[in-house]
Amino acid sequence: MNQLDQSENHSWEQLQRDPAAFERFFKSTAAGLCTYALRIVKDKQAAEDIVQDFFFRLWQKRSQISMQAPPRRYAYRAVHNACLNYLRDNHLISNDALPENMPAEEGAIERELQLQYRVQQLECVIAGLPQQCRIVFEKVCLEQKKYKVVAEELGISVFTVRNQVAKAYDILRNNILWELICLLVLDLLAG
Repeated sequence: MNQLDQSENHSWEQLQRDPAAFERFFKSTAAGLCTYALRIVKDKQAAEDIVQDFFFRLWQKRSQISMQAPPRRYAYRAVHNACLNYLRDNHLISNDALPENMPAEEGAIERELQLQYRVQQLECVIAGLPQQCRIVFEKVCLEQKKYKVVAEELGISVFTVRNQVAKAYDILRNNILWELICLLVLDLLAG
């Protein structure tokens, strides 16, 4: 079970009694929370401060927490509200435009969680590619280099670069297809 899956299964009781579970929760959600906060406040340092403050307060008050919402969902909601407070308090948005308890866009937190989960899955699949395949794929697709440039850098033929990229796409496609099949089966079982 990867780190993200573990964080999804965290309960408030685990976070209250197990410092290691709290640390795993922090490590698996902090980056996503910072990205989410940055989209709202448009200031990297402020976003990091908001997330750090959230986790500090959560750690201090963990024994008093009794929530129905899963910890991850609560974290996104709390950071969302802290971002809105930051904008209001720093006069970056007027009080008229920002009601006291302005709700997040319906489903925004869930979409952000899904996006973070998908990105982590994709990173895991890319990291699991065979070494040369991964290197070629990263240079071509992530660094957006031409096949010829990659071939020259690595001392291989353009044909080999093309084959390695195709192999990487096949592996990615198969992993994504497998996940979709699993999701479909889970939906059928739940319904």
